[in-house]
Amino acid sequence: MSLRQFAVASTAVLALGLSVSGCQKASDASGGSSGSSDAKTPWTIGVVMAKSGFLGPVDTPASNALRLQAAEMNNSGGIDGHPVELKFFDTQSQLAKYAPGAQQMLAAGVKALVVSCDYDTASPAAQAAQAKNVVVIAPCVGDPIFGPQGGLKIGFSMGDGTPGEASIMAEFANSKGWKNAVLLKDTTLKYTQNQCDIVAKRLGQLGDKVIASYNYKQGDDVTETVSKIRAGKKPDVVFNCGYSPGGATVAKELRDGGVPAPIISGFGMDGDFWTSGVPGLKDYYVVTYVSKNGDDPDPAVNKFAAAYKTKFGAAPSVGSFVTGAATLQSLKVAYGDAKTWDGKKITAAMEAFKDVPTLAGPTSFSPALHINVKRPMSVLEVVDGKLKFVERRTPQQVVDAP
Repeated sequence: MSLRQFAVASTAVLALGLSVSGCQKASDASGGSSGSSDAKTPWTIGVVMAKSGFLGPVDTPASNALRLQAAEMNNSGGIDGHPVELKFFDTQSQLAKYAPGAQQMLAAGVKALVVSCDYDTASPAAQAAQAKNVVVIAPCVGDPIFGPQGGLKIGFSMGDGTPGEASIMAEFANSKGWKNAVLLKDTTLKYTQNQCDIVAKRLGQLGDKVIASYNYKQGDDVTETVSKIRAGKKPDVVFNCGYSPGGATVAKELRDGGVPAPIISGFGMDGDFWTSGVPGLKDYYVVTYVSKNGDDPDPAVNKFAAAYKTKFGAAPSVGSFVTGAATLQSLKVAYGDAKTWDGKKITAAMEAFKDVPTLAGPTSFSPALHINVKRPMSVLEVVDGKLKFVERRTPQQVVDAP
């Protein structure tokens, strides 16, 4: 999926994090390292992600978490005694820079490659790594196509797949007794299209009803749609399958238009940066990775989020920061099993993962699926303009897009 518009909305929020992260002891393409141990020769992990441009705000939480996790690992022996060195190449969100960036990293002998949280944009870098038998990881791509389904045999995502996320959205509504649903689907992205399609399918399985469904695109005025919702059967719940800024506009126009029903969204509406545009917003729920605001039930998440804020001067903008840490944690486990950086052997080790503990949660892969679709996710609620933790949910049944 493409996250261009979602990223643009949060650019201002992450400007501080971007500027601070650029000053860390971690290399850009010209060299440098992250970590201080010199017990053995450092092992370099290449990072081809965006510090700037439309993907900068999306990549930043994960890439900053990579830096923090590398420092933590190096303080406790790195990987098999080798300090982890991160070598960064800033693509500036330009598609044409991904393949050259990857090739530069591969020529430098990186052991693994980490790429942007967007399948379409990062694919050239991922394919370049695969051609050299170097395992490639995207911290937070949500589409299961990142992996064997998309021809990427040695590529993995540490993200939570859309099938699991959307199934949880439907199951949470069902648990609340909200039987009659209206769907609002942003058709700009395949991600949001699949999200609403899966929600509808899962609701049907649960015996609930979709009483109306409407499409919109980023930037659309949905006041006419809101009027139709008000004129029709009263919904128990509205699913806003969107992302900011358009998803925030939908939330505001629903409330301004007199639709009081609870609203549920997925990761596309994570973060506090958009809520100020909808003063007094209540009964809005978001299914995402974790709570970034210090109230997550996992103390390790809260500790890492606090360290992130201390290091970079601002809290993570969204909960996907945990996937950056999970990326290095998973590589350490995989190397420990494979005893080599050979891409195919690292892949075999990762395909054997069964609930491996990471900061992002229990992590499992298989030869057919290189993304997690059954991992527990957090349900958050907007309270006084901030996202507050409600509960952790594991999908009862994972539904694929129709």
